Amino acid sequence: MDGGSLRAPAAHGMAALAVAVALTARAPAATEGPPGPAALAGMRTVGWRPMACLEPPVDAGWSLGPAVALHGHTLAVGPARDWDLGQDRGGVRLYRLSEGRWMDDGALMHPSADIHANFGASLAMTDTRLAIGSPRDASFGFECGGVHVFRRHATGWVADGVLTRPDPSTSDLLGTSVAVQGDTVVVGAPKADIEALDTGCAEVFRRIDDRWVHQATLVAPDPQIGALFGLSVAIDDDTIMVGAPGDATQGPASGRVHVFVRSRHGWRWDGSVGCPAGARSWFGASVAGSRGLWIAGAPRAARPDPVGFVRGAAWRIERIGGRWQTTRILVPRDAAWGDALGCAAATDGSTVVLGATADGLRGDLAGCAFAFRLDALGWTSQRLDPPASQPDALIGHAVAVDGDWVAVGRLGNPEETPGPGQVDLFMAARRPIDLSGPPASRGGAVRIPGDQTGPAP
Repeated sequence: MDGGSLRAPAAHGMAALAVAVALTARAPAATEGPPGPAALAGMRTVGWRPMACLEPPVDAGWSLGPAVALHGHTLAVGPARDWDLGQDRGGVRLYRLSEGRWMDDGALMHPSADIHANFGASLAMTDTRLAIGSPRDASFGFECGGVHVFRRHATGWVADGVLTRPDPSTSDLLGTSVAVQGDTVVVGAPKADIEALDTGCAEVFRRIDDRWVHQATLVAPDPQIGALFGLSVAIDDDTIMVGAPGDATQGPASGRVHVFVRSRHGWRWDGSVGCPAGARSWFGASVAGSRGLWIAGAPRAARPDPVGFVRGAAWRIERIGGRWQTTRILVPRDAAWGDALGCAAATDGSTVVLGATADGLRGDLAGCAFAFRLDALGWTSQRLDPPASQPDALIGHAVAVDGDWVAVGRLGNPEETPGPGQVDLFMAARRPIDLSGPPASRGGAVRIPGDQTGPAP
């Protein structure tokens, strides 16, 4: 998803969003108190442990990239990309969980075998559908982009359609981000020119009578030059959120998240939320939503208690009193961890996973991911470090979560031979809640004033 310049162009190098730092005010403490000990009897919390590392065989002619999508017992992984040559190193690899092990289940390739299309740059999956973003696809014009939809069949995945903008233009990069739920697919085109350069848009498609129908083009009410609206998208039930990290409403590159809701007349704008941290935060570089839980990442936002040049945070977004607003900030319990936190985000409605590609605990730009969960004691956080890590790995460039599994993709240096080629999987380890540790060890969330704009109901 997302912008940057560390060994990647604007639509993919999210780690570079953590190069600058902004300063924010100290936040007041959270006001919600946990339940008493009696209410905790028999309750359990969730920890995560590394369980698998997926890599291509030594003699493989393909390489794994950072894009990941996870649903049930199926994992999809996008290919690595040689940016010097502009070539994809293989197609989208599929893995199947069988008897506790993730097994290679083949690959899906671009229909015309176009190695320059960036096929697999973004992925979204349900139990029956897999949407594959191809933002540099030139089938309808130079880098117009598109999304290839596949349907699960008894014998595997079969092609189910190609989604493009109704009026495509060169360099739209449609497919930089993608989200799917049921019969609806949302696709971001952050470089589309809507009234101005690189304002961006998002396209909504729905499966009706065995064909994909374009339903809406979502844009900001006041499109801004360079807003990159559509760099991230998410859908949950009748709500869509679209990130515009280049939005300058609250200062240069402060970022904004726009909310759209479905009505009987189609999709309508329902408000927007800005970053409490202000300028240069890139709020909305990632968005995620499931079962009413909405999260937006800001990989360049300063922490409430900044340490050196560590940046990055994510906020929960809720609709309160008829307006959308940020309500809680998610950060690691150690203020020195998680540089570029929020460059990627995923949630299944109970667990939130955030990538932090510039984290340097295990080497410069080694990266990592963090899992957050809301349980009886409030928000808890856990650092997810793969067993194998090295400088410049940029771990956490993409993340996915579903139930008991978390997938963490790494960007690495695509010019290396072999390429990055690794996805790490973590499994939930459920255990009784331990009340003996100090409260600070649970870390992860404080309440701060939230920005809120938009119409009342």
